[in-house]
Amino acid sequence: MPLTGLQLTIPAQNSNRPGVKIKPREVRAWLEDLPYLDLQRAARAASRQLRLMNRHTLTPAVRLEILGYFLGTYQRLNESLPAQAGDADAIRPLLKRLCQNIGFGYKIVAHELINKRGGFIETRSLPLALLGSIYTLGLQLSYYYAGYQRAPRALWSECLSLYNYAWQCGRESYSAELPGSGKIQIETSFHQIALLRLADPYCLPAGMIPVLRKYFEVHGGLVTIGKDADSGAGVALTAIEHSGETTADTHLYLKFSDLLKQMGKDISLLQQRGKSQAIGLRTEVPAATLLRTLQQLHNRWQSERTRSVERQAAHARIDLVNGLEAAYCVLNKGRWFNPALFLPAGHEDVIDLGTRPSPDSAHRKEPALFTCTSINRSSGGLAISYCGTQTAQPHVGHLVALRRPGKKTSAGWVIAAIRWLIEAESGTGINLGLQYLARDPKPVVICSKSVSGLGGDYQPAVSAVQKRGLQQVHTLITHRGGTELGDEVTMHEPSGALYRVRCTELLETAAGFERFIYEFA
Repeated sequence: MPLTGLQLTIPAQNSNRPGVKIKPREVRAWLEDLPYLDLQRAARAASRQLRLMNRHTLTPAVRLEILGYFLGTYQRLNESLPAQAGDADAIRPLLKRLCQNIGFGYKIVAHELINKRGGFIETRSLPLALLGSIYTLGLQLSYYYAGYQRAPRALWSECLSLYNYAWQCGRESYSAELPGSGKIQIETSFHQIALLRLADPYCLPAGMIPVLRKYFEVHGGLVTIGKDADSGAGVALTAIEHSGETTADTHLYLKFSDLLKQMGKDISLLQQRGKSQAIGLRTEVPAATLLRTLQQLHNRWQSERTRSVERQAAHARIDLVNGLEAAYCVLNKGRWFNPALFLPAGHEDVIDLGTRPSPDSAHRKEPALFTCTSINRSSGGLAISYCGTQTAQPHVGHLVALRRPGKKTSAGWVIAAIRWLIEAESGTGINLGLQYLARDPKPVVICSKSVSGLGGDYQPAVSAVQKRGLQQVHTLITHRGGTELGDEVTMHEPSGALYRVRCTELLETAAGFERFIYEFA
């Protein structure tokens, strides 16, 4: 990339409205007086004010000083997010907009100094402008990834272009204090963004984006960028897409062999201790989910990833229900799992069902049925367009049951796992990537060894016979944590048949289910 002509999306500086504060001291005082007890109001006001300021002509030094104050305000608001998910979700779009306006400001300075050639004193501000631009672009991408929203292509493109420019200028090691974030280096900030993008963000479980951001921030120094695709794990920068597949060559490569070694150590620590604190992370995401995510990334990044099967365009209607409970119901001819049916007489009113359905579950309405449209398909799964508005929204790592519409019986249903999720290009609805798990599933009820003294712990499950090479194996899909490897469980079939089976191999642990191979005991 040439050292001039860098293309960045910025607002035009052609408005000098009266009343807009453009003196750093006045801006700082104004921001300190924002109503921080009302986070939404404060975020709106800050974003509105900065949007107007971005259209004023300012010297690079003045603009950078002001942007530092706004970045501090953003961090203050972000750290004050309420614990309740619903309240926080209402504020995050406002914070994303504020972050976007801060990013515009940094890009304005970068654009002016790169393309308009400022004097020596002004040019000294360029590294800070590059750092601020890359850092805020990364924050914006994280918002899109965390919400499974389709990120504008320009965000990653601009981020890559700015880093490329910094690298060519020998400024990639520049570091500076950013309000609320401490001392940050250009290359470390970029490593964090590139790794997060390489991690297939739309395939990650809910809540994992900020956890991985922190993890990559801590270990970003283990990643290097160089000209040669020499030995060790790495990927061309221009080839990093959401899928992590490589499609092109470039003169800059992201190399992460040392990071993989660290991930291997952290995986071992998580396996031994079962707590995220063991690897220096404090998060509400379960340690098992973090372990599973690191294992998947570690395995994927050890070898180049390519698509193993061809996908074909498909435009068929698909019926879909969400979750294991709903899948059990449609497979069981519309009858919900009812634990009371499996209890000894006289114990229905004393057993602790916890979060499981109440004994009247047999009288519940049929599960919400969503009609979707397939986008493409392969032998192992399909992509669908989903426009459901009901409460039971799909999540990565959860189960669905699907079939071609029009069939009124329990036959024809297939069990699949949601592997990725992203907002549809139209902005209405979402697209899902589904992997088939069981093509001829059966609803079963399993009972583990008694934990309550009242006959054991009953739960719905799905059984299926699948091919494994030249052999056929029996698989069991259960709620996560309901069964352990090596357990012997009693399996009840709808026909009344009763079997004793042993879980001999754990195939998968996901956010919403576990899948075992079992043998008849």
